[in-house]
Amino acid sequence: MLENLQLPAKQYSCRVKTVLSELDSKDQKILADAVMSPEWPIGTLENSLRKLEIMLSYSSIKRHRTKGCSCWKA
Repeated sequence: MLENLQLPAKQYSCRVKTVLSELDSKDQKILADAVMSPEWPIGTLENSLRKLEIMLSYSSIKRHRTKGCSCWKA
C-alpha cells in the first residue's frame, strides 16, 4: 500500500529568476545573457552587479549557470 511513499523533492526559488522578474525586459535580457555567458567570470559578474546594487551571490550565479537551480528542473 505504501510502496510509492516518497519524500517530496525540495524546490528552492532561484535567486537569479527572482532578480530577473524585478527588471524591465531590456535589463532582463542583458542580465540573463551575462549570467549564462562563459565570457563573464562569475566573481567579476557578482562584483559588477553589486556596484549596480543588484545582489546576486557567486553561488546563485554558478548554480543557475550550471543548471543546478529550480529553473532547469522538470
